[in-house]
Amino acid sequence: MALCFARQLDADDREALQLIDQSHALKFDAEPQLTRASVSFYLRTGHSFVAMLEGETVGFVLAQAVWNGTRPTITINCLAVDDAHADVAREALLNAVVKSAYDAAVYDLIAYLPEADVGAHNALDTVMFKPQAVKVFSRVLGSRGNS
Repeated sequence: MALCFARQLDADDREALQLIDQSHALKFDAEPQLTRASVSFYLRTGHSFVAMLEGETVGFVLAQAVWNGTRPTITINCLAVDDAHADVAREALLNAVVKSAYDAAVYDLIAYLPEADVGAHNALDTVMFKPQAVKVFSRVLGSRGNS
């Protein structure tokens, strides 16, 4: 069995990850996350990774450090994987985020993932994330909010 590993996101990854991003967005009724601007942003965070298996990209995680005045927190905003390699890709990506957080002395991690993504929930449980009793509300202003 080939080893799945995670490496930091690179500017050239966007094209290779487009299909995974679009598939994830369709599956969970979300917007695709990989734009030129978002990749540029997440490149600077140091906490976003791509899963590789036998030379192919099989997933990605987009995460960033946020300082709220009390303590830094790594926020996982997207975890998208190829269905054929979902379990190993999620495990590699989440372990990479946890290690990068620890290396940066950031000890609080939060994941904002689709409620319907049971595979991601199971993977988070495996790496010792625990669900919190919170509900997220959102509002979109402007013309996007009218649709």
